[in-house]
Amino acid sequence: MKKITEKDIQQSIADAIQYISYYHPEDFVKGMVEAYEKEKSEAAKNAIGQILI
Repeated sequence: MKKITEKDIQQSIADAIQYISYYHPEDFVKGMVEAYEKEKSEAAKNAIGQILI
């Protein structure tokens, strides 16, 4: 039986954060597109655009 180490836990968390920072559910992306299209502030629109990219 393999012992779960602190490094294993750290790597698992890092992998999960990496995954969620790149892959978003379809409903999230659709919501962000809607927000982008409605946004009036250019700065906010640019921020949303960066998230979508």
